[in-house]
Amino acid sequence: MGQFKMLVMPLLVVVCSTVALGADDAAIQDFLRAYVDAFNKQDLDAVSAMWAENGSYVDRETGDRTEGRAAIRADLAEVFKKAAKAHLEGTVDRVRWLKPDLARVEGKTTTSVPDEEPSVSQFSAVLVKQGEKWLFEAVEEMPVPQPSSANDALRELQWLEGDWVDDSKDSPVVSTFQWSAGRAFLIRSFSTKEGEQTVRLGTQIIGWDPRSGQIRSWTFNADGSFGDGVWSKTGDAWSIKATQTLSDGRAASGTYIVSRVDDNTLTLRLIGQEIEGESVPASDPVSLRRVSDASGPATQNESKPSK
Repeated sequence: MGQFKMLVMPLLVVVCSTVALGADDAAIQDFLRAYVDAFNKQDLDAVSAMWAENGSYVDRETGDRTEGRAAIRADLAEVFKKAAKAHLEGTVDRVRWLKPDLARVEGKTTTSVPDEEPSVSQFSAVLVKQGEKWLFEAVEEMPVPQPSSANDALRELQWLEGDWVDDSKDSPVVSTFQWSAGRAFLIRSFSTKEGEQTVRLGTQIIGWDPRSGQIRSWTFNADGSFGDGVWSKTGDAWSIKATQTLSDGRAASGTYIVSRVDDNTLTLRLIGQEIEGESVPASDPVSLRRVSDASGPATQNESKPSK
């Protein structure tokens, strides 16, 4: 498994559209995108050329270590042979600059192979700039620590508990987040009004999937539409990759970006939306403000402490 996991890491920032990038960070992202393109084409020459001549990979779970570009190339060739239909995704938690030509990137990766459970890992990669090119110098990968309970896994979302309303003037959406019995799930109830008439109702259940090692959500609307999503975190923002079956049977998909501005404010944006494979323009960000938390109304002048 160590040889296969080595290929997951380079997807890194590709799905992390929520990260604010400087010019240097953007150069790293361009490099990683190029790596992904080469990997998806199974271009062995291009992929192996993106590792430093003395590059190394370490699987902390098994202790396996691969040294040098030639050995890494051999492992890559084996992966391309055995896992042609693998699907790789990644999120970046942090980019730390060690020197102008040396950066450490940390994050998590998910490997999906047909007929197998997804594998989630965390990684630490050192990238070095040689001439005008960025290269992988060292990569370490290790298992993601598993929470002891569903509530522990959802602890980073507990600040959502309470009542929220968005800034839409014509038909604002009111959302209430509350814990289920036993605090194993976070339940969001939402409604939309036009004047005095409620035009939309729905429920979203957010929980921890211990098999995939991910936070997931399931949404059910009063019109009969339903969907699910997979959550991942980057900084103070959450990315929710969602799929939905509309009430008329059409398939929809997109990614919601939830950004925490402060304890009483968040923004929500839908990007990459498709309906039956047809692209839909990205929505403008919507701002939501807290109107009360679990202990009572929020005030305009004082932020509630994070719980």
